[in-house]
Amino acid sequence: MNSIVKENKMVSPYFLFFLIHSTQTGIGVLKFQAHIIKGAKHDAWISVLSFGLLLHVVFFMMLFILKQSSNGDILSFHKDVFGKLLGGTLNILLAGYFSLFSLFTLHNYIDILPIWVFDGIAPWEYFLLLSVIILYIVSGGFRVVTSISFWGVIIPSFLLLSLLYLLSYAEVSYLSPVFHYGVKDYLISTKEAAPIFLGFETVLVFFPFIKDREKSGKWGHIALLYTTILYTTITLITFMFFSQGKLEHLTWPTLTMIKIITFPFLERFEFIFIFTWLLVVMPVICVNLWSAIRSIKLTIPKTKPTYLLVGFLIMFFFVNLQIDEIQYANLFAKIVIYCGLIFLFGYIPFLFLIAVVRKKLKKVTQTVTGTSQ
Repeated sequence: MNSIVKENKMVSPYFLFFLIHSTQTGIGVLKFQAHIIKGAKHDAWISVLSFGLLLHVVFFMMLFILKQSSNGDILSFHKDVFGKLLGGTLNILLAGYFSLFSLFTLHNYIDILPIWVFDGIAPWEYFLLLSVIILYIVSGGFRVVTSISFWGVIIPSFLLLSLLYLLSYAEVSYLSPVFHYGVKDYLISTKEAAPIFLGFETVLVFFPFIKDREKSGKWGHIALLYTTILYTTITLITFMFFSQGKLEHLTWPTLTMIKIITFPFLERFEFIFIFTWLLVVMPVICVNLWSAIRSIKLTIPKTKPTYLLVGFLIMFFFVNLQIDEIQYANLFAKIVIYCGLIFLFGYIPFLFLIAVVRKKLKKVTQTVTGTSQ
């Protein structure tokens, strides 16, 4: 696997853990429980665990694809296999997906602020403030994006410990009986759980920036396992805290639980939780936006990353105004989620099969060449 990235722009292998986990942990953590309960009810934690473990297979496919590419990323693999024109088109489509995912995360975070914090401030004002932060981080390059991913994992981890406080209110009987539902119910919950695991596919673009890539794959698997354990734990705590009937009517279950936590010096702990959660969503936004810009830059070399970044933010601003209404927001969410699922479980296996065939053909060609000589 060759690389076109200078070593001073690369990061150590263990940062792959923070990059992958941070891109999977977004605003969905605050509300996914109300969706996954639609199928297997309080058995839905099994679907969350199963889906998280399944992603290890997808990640293995990704690593294999990257090993067969000329520059260690999916962008070069597209051009190696499909040629410059079709490969470049696929890279642009990939950039579109990453930019949509970035906007989706940004919109969801802005959507939560008027509801839980300041209802007198317009969403576009939040957007302008966050745009300045995004502009600063992404324009700083991959190492700056990696640093925000690092802190986006470390600092909020202490907040998640607050969920252990809720165990004193847990009712274990809410989880009984186990394995009570049919396969169809578990599949419904699995589909609803899928969006919270999306985001790590950006590794297909930023992987050349990881040192010792041949040995760094383990950090990606550790990140996926950590995310799976985290989501399964949050699911179990939520299901032991709320009854089925109550949970089905909640929009933000995690925040509703957090509301009961109070301190003598702080009455509204959820305010701290929401504002600190900005550190969680910022890596998702920035890594995806950086990946979109790099996909376009390597496909159309004459484009300037700074202009692309500003252009994306301007486009985000106007699109965000249009999807302010609930029906458009729901449609936008469905588009992003289905694109992500098709990409992970349709396109990646397709590229994996191509990579396997190419590798075998190379071996056959080398064998024939060696025999003839």
